[in-house]
Amino acid sequence: MVRTSPESEKFEWLSLPVVAAVVLLLALVKLYVSAHTGLVFDEGYYTFWSERLQVGYLDHPPAVAWMIAAGRTLLGNNELGVRLLAVGCGVGVSAAIWRTGTLLLDRKIAALAVLLYNLTPSAGLGFITTPDPPSVLCWAAAIWAIAEFIASRRAFWWLVAGLFAGLGLWSKYTDAFLAPGVLLFILVDRERRGWLKLWQVWVAVVLALVVFSPVIWWNAQYGWASFLFQGQRTVVPGQGTNFLENFGDLLGGQAAYMAPILFLFAVAGVVVFFVRWRDAGWQRLALPVWTSVPALAYFVYHTLHARVEANWLIPLWPSLTLVGAAAATALWQRRPRLTAWLIGAQFAIGLALTLAIYVQALWQPFNIGDLDRTNETRGWPKLVGDLDKLATANGAHWIATSANFGTTGELASYSLFAGSTLPVRQVDEAMRWLFLPPPMPDALGWPALFVRVEPNPGAVQPPSDLFGSAKLVGTVTRDGGRWPLESYSVFLVDQPTAKFADGLKP
Repeated sequence: MVRTSPESEKFEWLSLPVVAAVVLLLALVKLYVSAHTGLVFDEGYYTFWSERLQVGYLDHPPAVAWMIAAGRTLLGNNELGVRLLAVGCGVGVSAAIWRTGTLLLDRKIAALAVLLYNLTPSAGLGFITTPDPPSVLCWAAAIWAIAEFIASRRAFWWLVAGLFAGLGLWSKYTDAFLAPGVLLFILVDRERRGWLKLWQVWVAVVLALVVFSPVIWWNAQYGWASFLFQGQRTVVPGQGTNFLENFGDLLGGQAAYMAPILFLFAVAGVVVFFVRWRDAGWQRLALPVWTSVPALAYFVYHTLHARVEANWLIPLWPSLTLVGAAAATALWQRRPRLTAWLIGAQFAIGLALTLAIYVQALWQPFNIGDLDRTNETRGWPKLVGDLDKLATANGAHWIATSANFGTTGELASYSLFAGSTLPVRQVDEAMRWLFLPPPMPDALGWPALFVRVEPNPGAVQPPSDLFGSAKLVGTVTRDGGRWPLESYSVFLVDQPTAKFADGLKP
């Protein structure tokens, strides 16, 4: 049975003031790292979105762009402005975990869950502004609202849940799995099936759809582009079609993101929940478990034809951390020394992995080559300055890129940060850039600088397929600080070809 043992009451480290202090201290550390490390490719891309707010984009729903725009409004055009609200989302998730755990279980389990969640690489990387932070927050907040209903039986909490479910769909389409999870949670229990008589339950569904409707409208205007772009992953084979390898990657990715001991606690808690489904104590975990089942089932299915990226399951982890904390508490009652060692090891592993990432991002002490994702964050301000000088020297009106949305986003974002007046436009993959006016000659003028990553600088080929005139005017390097990272050929281009015009067509 899930309960807190009497002797655990003396553990002051599970008191709310201590837990809140840890959460806020970690948030301050994330803000420091946010301000002192450059943007990763995806962040640069989403920051470009935030310059022209829409209710839809190709890759994801629009919440991340609006969140970045709000942060930039508050703190300016810099990395901290881009990441401010992502850090805030992490604090909000912690509050939702604590309150949900308190309502469904007890304060000690809730406090343990908050600490377990925050001391993981996943939470440590939560300052990186992608669709994940608002997606996780909205899922956790919807679960919290339903827990409030369970505790109070005040039906208006369903409306709050519906609001957050709709906002979750503004954040990431993965949050669509929450609705069948809630339905499953209701249907598997006779008493809960009676909740379907409440009008608030049905209005919550309508409210979620109303909140989501602008994104639906945008997709309807553009041939359901975003839905199809993401939906193709459900049926199109990706890299690696071996089920056992993909399933192993799924488990390994979750164990790495959450640190392995919490992962094992969560798995154990889910297993025991289904084995002891008649036990009233374990049934207090019904909400976090059942609402996670549809997404878990789908991602296991996904491994039949493609890999599952580790971050795809992030919205489930606030709920699964509560399950893991409950399992740890149950083990504590039987094996207190073993459990204390396991929890301490989880904290140490999670914190060590997180700090290692921070140290590498801030000071780059290790050269680990292509495995180092922090390389994405380095060298952009100087690169933008070098391109500005080349543009001025050659009379270029804008910067053109091709086939690399990460580079495009970084150049556009750091041009914004530097106050550069040179527009940055990618001249292909037009569906990604529906939020921008197309780079037509009458809009931006000629000549332009065409910038291209050169994997082999010794064999530079001019972009003659796109431009009738293309003259190499320089080679610039993105410097990582201690070693060079990428070389870029820069051409002065004019006389766009038919292929250039075709690349602008969605």
